Amino acid sequence: MADEKLCKHKESCVKNACKGLVVSFLQSLAAKSAFHIVFQFLLKRGYKNPVQCLLKLISLDTLKFVGFASLMNFLYKATLCAMRNYRKKEDGLNHIVAGAVGGLSIAFEDQERRETWALYFFARFIDVSLRKGAKKYLPNTNVNNIEMYLFMIMIVFNVYCYGKEKDILVKSYYNFLKSVFSPSKAEQSVMNAWSAESAIRMPLNK
Repeated sequence: MADEKLCKHKESCVKNACKGLVVSFLQSLAAKSAFHIVFQFLLKRGYKNPVQCLLKLISLDTLKFVGFASLMNFLYKATLCAMRNYRKKEDGLNHIVAGAVGGLSIAFEDQERRETWALYFFARFIDVSLRKGAKKYLPNTNVNNIEMYLFMIMIVFNVYCYGKEKDILVKSYYNFLKSVFSPSKAEQSVMNAWSAESAIRMPLNK
């Protein structure tokens, strides 16, 4: 399957794809574990019951996250090698098809996190498109500032939704923002009133 002129990895294509699967599995498991432990201790839950905190890592939620990350890497590498072997050439089409097939792995992920991942990759797509367009049509523009402007716009929108349109946010993401901002009871009461007013004025399900 391997073509020495096209595939740059030293091992066979099958071994390279399997290696990517294992490495991504370990890396995503480590990232999930680190985030879980830090987040639990920041919320002071880990101090109360550290054993229970660690046992929560062994769950279907962890398996879904790790499976999504490792499968995406595996499918991308395997499809890319297959396209190179089938078409006998290397160009952007190989990567587009491999990326599309790799994206199917999102079906393995938790339903609530699918929206978060989709929004994240969509934001990266916009970022890359703007950078490419600026480089081609506005060569004197500092493209490094595009990230900053996009981040500012997204933060404004997210904070607005957090304060007034919480029903349109993914529940896990809303809980994350709530833990970050730690609103007082008075602030939470005001935001709940805003959200209730918005739900009446602009209901999601008509």
